[in-house]
Amino acid sequence: MSQENPLLGTWSLVSASAIYADGSVTPEVYGANPKGYITYTAAGRMMVMFARGDRPALSKPVGSPLSSEMDAIPTEELARAFTSFSAYAGTYSIEGNTVTHRLEVASIPNRVGTDLVRTFTISGNRVTLRTAPTDQNGGLQVFDLVWERV
Repeated sequence: MSQENPLLGTWSLVSASAIYADGSVTPEVYGANPKGYITYTAAGRMMVMFARGDRPALSKPVGSPLSSEMDAIPTEELARAFTSFSAYAGTYSIEGNTVTHRLEVASIPNRVGTDLVRTFTISGNRVTLRTAPTDQNGGLQVFDLVWERV
């Protein structure tokens, strides 16, 4: 990666919005105060994780996701915890104002081995990553995630 790479470093999630084909917007798809970080390294590696800021704690203490304590958590709680958190890591490349994330590990297993293409816009110490349009619930939408340099 070039020293002129504008994405190098770690960024903290500020907001996540959904924009629909009709122009309507859902401004807080990950809640009012989403939490998360995205990091781009000079070696071409990236990782991201983000979650709703209002995720409830699980109803029982869990020391590790690999522990038998997880068996005591109701399935509905586990599903809510899974769907309110996203993470992936891999390599990336930049061409113009487009960054391509090549996923090697992901919280959604079906994403491993795929490329996620994002356009980016930098304004001051913030970057907005926009997804490609996807068909969600019968209509096209894009997601804008705004990140602030840490």
